[in-house]
Amino acid sequence: MNSLFLAICLLLTFFLSSPLLIHIVYATDQTANSIIVHGGGMASIGCPDGSSVDTDISFDAVKSVNGSILGNWTIDSTESTSLPTNDFNHGPIYLANLTTSRFYFQGETNDPQDQISLCSSPLFAPVTLLGQCGQDVTVTIRFQSNDPLDIANPFSADVDCQLI
Repeated sequence: MNSLFLAICLLLTFFLSSPLLIHIVYATDQTANSIIVHGGGMASIGCPDGSSVDTDISFDAVKSVNGSILGNWTIDSTESTSLPTNDFNHGPIYLANLTTSRFYFQGETNDPQDQISLCSSPLFAPVTLLGQCGQDVTVTIRFQSNDPLDIANPFSADVDCQLI
């Protein structure tokens, strides 16, 4: 009689806990596919007129399981000049390809004319950032400008890419 009672208790325990186990496995599978990328570094941005501006660049992005992107980039001039163009620039990331080893972002500005105010002649969005994940890696940032050469600005950065 005791072994029958024990067998019934074990079966009830299994059947009652199986929905919880399925939920835990499903939730783990969902969140394990989301990727977060966070990074930044110091860069010298080449301007269309040939000058350059020293900046601090940072970026964060999350790509969820369903493919939606949430992110932001910032570029802040580290030069103390009286030029009205050296500003704090930022905007949302609207396109991203993220892995645990590489990333590619495109973002826009919060400026109505898509201007990025760093140089005496403006740079324009979209802003493109791409590179590898890791410490002291090379990241490239590009802007749209009137310069047909489409100047790429590589810089050293620390970039953390993780599954969440």
